[in-house]
Amino acid sequence: MYIKLIKFLIINLFILINYNLVLCSEDVYIKVQVEGISDTTAYLGYHHGGNQFVKDTVDVDSEGNFAFIFEEKLPEGMYFIVVPDRRHFEVIIDQNQHFKITTNVEDLTGAIVFENSRVNSAFYDYMSFIRKKGEEVRPIRQKMHDPTISEEKRDSLAALSKQIDKEVENKQESYIEDYPDCVLSMIFRAQRQPPVPEEIFKEDGSPDHDASYYKYIKAFWNNVDLSDERMIRTPIYHSMLEHFFDNIVIQYPDSIISTADWFIDKTRDNDEMFKYTLSYLTRKYERAQIMGMENVFVHLVMNYYKTGEVFWIEEERLNRIIDRAKRLEPLLIGKTAPNIKMYKPDKTPVSLHDVSAKYLIVNFYDTGCPACRRQTPKIKELHEKFKEYDVKVFGASADSSKDKWLEYIEKQEIQDWINVNDIENKSRFRDKYDIYAIPMIFLLDENKKIVARDIGVEQLEQLLTFKLKEDTEKPLKEIMQEE
Repeated sequence: MYIKLIKFLIINLFILINYNLVLCSEDVYIKVQVEGISDTTAYLGYHHGGNQFVKDTVDVDSEGNFAFIFEEKLPEGMYFIVVPDRRHFEVIIDQNQHFKITTNVEDLTGAIVFENSRVNSAFYDYMSFIRKKGEEVRPIRQKMHDPTISEEKRDSLAALSKQIDKEVENKQESYIEDYPDCVLSMIFRAQRQPPVPEEIFKEDGSPDHDASYYKYIKAFWNNVDLSDERMIRTPIYHSMLEHFFDNIVIQYPDSIISTADWFIDKTRDNDEMFKYTLSYLTRKYERAQIMGMENVFVHLVMNYYKTGEVFWIEEERLNRIIDRAKRLEPLLIGKTAPNIKMYKPDKTPVSLHDVSAKYLIVNFYDTGCPACRRQTPKIKELHEKFKEYDVKVFGASADSSKDKWLEYIEKQEIQDWINVNDIENKSRFRDKYDIYAIPMIFLLDENKKIVARDIGVEQLEQLLTFKLKEDTEKPLKEIMQEE
């Protein structure tokens, strides 16, 4: 009896050792069983800022079993598992990357059970709690908008809504207390909205709105550890960046630039946070459709990319980005427009900087361009409306045929424009003005400073109306009457 017991213990110990060797031979072993799927494919995906990527693809057996196995640990963050029909569920990957998941395809999140992952078990307990509280608060908030209820009833419903919100907040606090270093706790802390700061007053007693604004700007990130790169592998950091730079920061290039510099500096303690933040802001303002925001893009490139701080981009691509910024730099709002010498139909040279005008519309076009033909009459009409206020048009044709150009001037009846061409491109106007597409319009002031670039006719009219109202001494009777 004793010998049999010894043999039994040895055999089971051997099995246990081998089982642990299987698990421990890989740094990541996530076993999954999804009832209701078979002989298909499953995916492990991860968040990276505002995007999602596939980390691994595995086969699913006839009983819905599959596993994700890696020799090296996964970076911590929020991941997700995708099964057929794009159904998926979220998984927290922390230091413990050996666990099992079982669930049912008909109710992936409701039926989910974790073995050896207390963090994920608590996460789905929280998710269940949130669903329940959402069902409770939804009818309450709907009733609050009912115009037939009394104020007393509305106040009572509002109190109930706040009570439920407080219960959710307490649940989050409990999770943070139990799992202080967990990814989800990091997200909960980051989502805490900073309180609106008390109003700050100047010495004379008047409100200091600038001081209050900058105090709130700084407080916005108080609950976010910008040295923790796990933030990037959740959706929260990207959404906070978007909200902050779109809705919190004043939408003026100089304000954005100063705030971006301050914020980027706060991410320098972690290479991945610095890399993601700078890349995000660069892409955002390179593609911005709002006039003047290219100033932000140029500033970032010239102060971070050109100075050698961008270590993650290959040299060829880095040089392309820097070259793009260099082309844009002379064309930024507020810069003096590059001077170009072009020629009238009688071959008389005209220097752009020698044209005297309160405002000068510089219109680059081509007679063979359909968009140009549609736009020319609109610019002509705009010129008629504003020319008494010393607004002129510098019509710069990109045509290679002088005959077609002259025919176009006559047909469009734009003889009162300053019509110029440079068939031999001696002025290099395409390079100097970054003419990547036509038509392209610039608006210059009397000192040839760029007021607007790459602007549409409708926006041009609005801008001219505003500028002339702002700085002319003559009453703009016609404009005022039209409004």
